[in-house]
Parts: sequence; C-alpha cells; structure tokens
Amino acid sequence: MNEQAPIKGRITVIGIGEDGYDGLSPMARNILENASIIFGGTRHIAMLPGSNRATQNKWITPFEANLPLIEDCLDQNPVVLASGDPMYFGVGNTLIKYFGHEPIYAIPAPSSISLAASRLGWPLAECDVITLHGRDPETLRAHLRPHGKLIALSADGSTPALVAVMLCEAGFDQSRMSVCERLGGPEERITTQTARTWQSTATSMPDIKSVDPLNLIMIDLEAGPNAKPLPKGPGLPDDAFIHDGMITKSEIRAQTLASLAPFDGGVLWDLGAGCGSISIEWKRMGGRAVAIERDGERCAMIKKNAIRLGVPTLAIEQKSIEEALSFADRLPKPDAIFIGGGITIDGLLESCWDLLSPHGRLVANTVTLEGEEKLLRFYNKNGGSLSRLSFSRLVPRGSFKGWSNLAPVTHYLGVKA
Repeated sequence: MNEQAPIKGRITVIGIGEDGYDGLSPMARNILENASIIFGGTRHIAMLPGSNRATQNKWITPFEANLPLIEDCLDQNPVVLASGDPMYFGVGNTLIKYFGHEPIYAIPAPSSISLAASRLGWPLAECDVITLHGRDPETLRAHLRPHGKLIALSADGSTPALVAVMLCEAGFDQSRMSVCERLGGPEERITTQTARTWQSTATSMPDIKSVDPLNLIMIDLEAGPNAKPLPKGPGLPDDAFIHDGMITKSEIRAQTLASLAPFDGGVLWDLGAGCGSISIEWKRMGGRAVAIERDGERCAMIKKNAIRLGVPTLAIEQKSIEEALSFADRLPKPDAIFIGGGITIDGLLESCWDLLSPHGRLVANTVTLEGEEKLLRFYNKNGGSLSRLSFSRLVPRGSFKGWSNLAPVTHYLGVKA
C-alpha cells in the first residue's frame, strides 16, 4: 500500500535537543529527509546532516518577520526546527497564534524543563514554571512564596545573576539555585549554589565562570527572616501597594475579588483603577487585566505597583471611563468588569453589562447614596445580589486600643446568564 501523501499546507514543527539529529525519532528524521524547505535557528540548522537537500532558512530578526515567509511557502509543507518541546513555551505557540491550530503538526523532543526535573528529581506537577525569555524579569516576584520549587527559563547567560539579585532583595537569599546548561548534550553542566553565593560571585568576579545562554534555573525557594512573602491573593495588605488613599481596602478587596472569580487567562476591566490593586491581584492569580484610570499620577502608581508585585505586563489605559468605553472594541473582550469609580455615570452599568459575554461578571462597589441608588435600580432590573460590607480595624485610643469602622461599602455582583 502506498503511503498517504502529506496534507497540503501543513507546518511540521520538530523539536530537537542538544543530542542533535541522532536523537530524533525515525519519523522526524524521515520528514526532514523529504522536506523541501526547512526553517530554524542557526544552531538547529547546523545539526542537519550534509546530505539534507532542503532549502534551509535561518531565522531572521525580529522573529515575527519569519511568519509571512513561512506563509508564502505553505504549499511546500514547510518544516520548522525548534528546541525541545515546541508547544511548551516554544515556537509552536507563536505559530498557532498566527496560523491557527489546524495546519500545525508538532513532534516534540524532551523539553529542557523535563530534563532538568529528571536530573534533580523534582516532580514537575509540584513546580511553578515560568519563562524569562523575552519577558520582564520582574515576573519572578509574583511566584515567590515561603517555600516551594520554581523553574525559570532564562533569557541568556546573564539571567541567573539577575535572578540571584532579585531573590536576595526579596529576602530569599538562602534559596538554592541550580543553573542547568545545555541539558541533554555532551556539554551539559549543572551548578548549584545559594542565591547569595550566585550574587556575590557575579558581583565580585563577573568573569570567573560564564553561563551558557542555553540555560534554565531551578530555584528551591526559602524565605529568610527579612522576606515578606505575599499570597497570590485575594486581599494583599494595603501597604503592599503605593497609593494616595484611593485604594480598595484589603478586607473589601478580598470579597470583591472573590465575587469577580479570577481564572487563568480570564480578562478583567478595572474601571477607575486608582492604584491598581484589583487588577494587579487579578493578574497575580493568573488572569489578564486592563486598568483604566484617567489620572496620570495614579497611572504611574499602578505601573510601579505592577512591577513591585510581579505583574509588569499589566495593561494600563490613561483614559476616562467614557473614553475607554468608546473604543471598547479595541480592548480584549472582558470576562469580568469591576467598577471602582464613576459608578454614577449615566448608563455605565448598562453599558458594562452589555459588553459581557454569557457567564461574565459585573462587580461594583460604592460608598455614596447616589451610587447606591444606581446600583439598586440596576439590581431591580437585572437581578444579581446586593450586600453591605462593613469592617472594623483595631487602632490606638490614647494609651488603649479600640475599633475604628471602615466606611461601609455597598457591593453588587451580577452574573450574566
């Protein structure tokens, strides 16, 4: 029986490790031997045998410029070489965003993450995995906890020293860092030291030992006495944020986030964001968020808070709520909307409700009678739930202590059916 002809327009993405061409499966080698055009990094193209007769294209910069080139030769069923598992923080994800999933066929090799976990005996299901390749290194801060295992893909050879500095600044200086280089190949190397030692070595003798650009960092977290680990949320302490008094207080924020029900990849619009506490906590719990705030100084505070708390990619729109809603089609479609300011704007609640998809959540807080009136009318028309949140905090009363009441907050939650 003749072999079935390959599907026209297919992009085959082949993962290749440090063991090179010999480490590929017979299926992967057969595809490469019969390919007419191959794309890949300089290192990967060099791994092909001299007998390969395909047109070989090395990646150009920026990477996005390669995508139209691949598109132009779809009729030749192009093959893409990638590191390890292309679908795990790899090029496969980028290709799917551009082409959709239908034409992509991936053949993975063991990822560097899997190899590192195997070398150190770390159960992957119990580890947090992040990438610092092409990402702001401040992302690391959102994953610090009293103890636990964290795996970070490096941007280059300078990343371990930068990570060590960040860990020491956060009070995690005794955390053990295992820097794994060129895993799976003959030049494999694993070096384990505390963050403090990594920092000291990088500072005092920066050239004593260069780290290969192909590395990842295994971090066995240990919070020292000076560390102030923060939970993922909800309800971070108020003093975790820079603010000018316009902040949803911790106790109210915890209930507000519970009502918003964050989930991985979910999109939140935070209207009248203040210092950004709601949208920042949403992102720390795995979601995406847009903080909308018209005051420039507060937008600057939001940016500082986002960096300090490990979510530097928080989207910030310096616009009034009305301006933001006027170009709502240019923002990611929301799964939840929080109204922390501007609740008395005519038609605001109704406009937000219309923008939500089924199962979307609208949450609003107010401390004014005028805001309560708006919420009551909306509640009577659309249903949902209204509640009054009231908390007291212990404060000094001269030489004694007593309770100080926070302003009662009227809290609305509506879930779109």
